[in-house]
Amino acid sequence: MTGENLHKASKWVRVLNGPLRGATHLVAERLGIGRASSSDIQLVHDGISRQHAQIVTDEQGRHVLVDLDSSNGTFIEGQRIRRHVLIPGTAFKIMRVNMVYEEIDESRLAYDDSGVFAVRKIDRETLRGTIDYGELDLPQPAAPRPGELLSDGHIQPRGSARHRITAPVAQARGEERHRVVATRKDGSVYEGSLIDDIVDYRELRTRIARGDRVPEQGRETFAALEKRLRDPDPVVRPPARRNFSRFQCRFPAKLRLGSGDEHSAGVLDLGVDGARLRIYGHRIEHDQIVWLAIHLVTRGRARTVVLTGRVAWTCRDHLGIGFAGAPGWENHGGYRRISARTMDFGEQLRAVRATLGRVALRSRRASS
Repeated sequence: MTGENLHKASKWVRVLNGPLRGATHLVAERLGIGRASSSDIQLVHDGISRQHAQIVTDEQGRHVLVDLDSSNGTFIEGQRIRRHVLIPGTAFKIMRVNMVYEEIDESRLAYDDSGVFAVRKIDRETLRGTIDYGELDLPQPAAPRPGELLSDGHIQPRGSARHRITAPVAQARGEERHRVVATRKDGSVYEGSLIDDIVDYRELRTRIARGDRVPEQGRETFAALEKRLRDPDPVVRPPARRNFSRFQCRFPAKLRLGSGDEHSAGVLDLGVDGARLRIYGHRIEHDQIVWLAIHLVTRGRARTVVLTGRVAWTCRDHLGIGFAGAPGWENHGGYRRISARTMDFGEQLRAVRATLGRVALRSRRASS
C-alpha cells in the first residue's frame, strides 16, 4: 500500500483479530476473501471455504459484500447475509475472524517522511526477554531527528543531547523504530520501501493470475516491480523455484502461530516468496503454518503487514518460511501441504556463520 495506491482507493478492510489482526487490505473493484492462497485476504481455517466471500463494486460505485454460497456463511450483526451494501464502519464476521470496512486512515505520524521504519512495540514480554540488541542482532533504535516532534509534544532541537537517544529511553516511549535498509547480494542498497514493494507486487500478481481486470498502469507497475525484485543474475534452479532476489536486512517483526502464541523475531533476509528469520530458543516445527507480522511506517504512514507462510526449514535459532503462493505451496485443501526441502549449502553456511558469531559475542561478554 504505497502512497500512490492510497490516492487511488479510499476504503480498506481491516482485520480485527486472529493471526492477521491489524492487517489492512485496499478495496478496489474486487476483494476476495477465503482459504485459497489466491485470495486477497487468506483465512487459514478448515471452516472457511476456498472462495468464501468477496467485496465487489456495483453499478452505482458502491462496495457490496457478497457471500459466495459458503458452507459456514458471512455474518453482520449476528445475521447471515448473502449480499450487503457496505458503509464505512460496517463490521462483518467469517467464522471467528472479525473485519471492518472503513475509510483509509491517512494521518501521518511524527516520523521522518523520507524514511521506512519497522516498529517494535514494547510490552512486558518484550522488556523481559528482548532488550539486548547484540543478542537480537538488530540495530539500535532510530533516534528522533532534529526538528522532529517528540512523544512529550516538544520539538527535538538541533544539536541537542536528546537527539542521542538510548535504548531505555526508546523503550520508555512504548516503541522502538528501526530504519529498514535492504541490500542486494552485491552490496548495493535497495532504493525505496522493499516491504511495500513486495506487498504491492504480491497483490498485483494475485489479481493478474486470478484474471481480474487490471488497468494498463497497474500492469506496468507490476512489470517494473518484477524487474526490481527478481534476481538479475539467477543461478540454475529447479523449474518450480522462482528466481526472486533475497535482500539482506535487519529489522524486528513478530511471528504469529495458530495457537495464538507470538514470537519476537529478527528478519535477516526477505524476498517476494519468503524470508529468513532469527528466533532464539524457538520450538517451531518444520511445515508449520505461521504469520509474519511487520509493524511498518512508510513516509509517516503506519500500517501492519501480515504475510501468511509455512516453515520451510529450521536450524537452531534460525528458520526459513515460504509465503503463500510461493513454489511448493500446494493447494491440497488450500493450505495443507508444502514441498519439504533441506537447506542448500549457502543457507547452511549462513546459519553456521551466524551461530559462530553469536557464540563469539557471548564469549567476549563473559570475559569482560
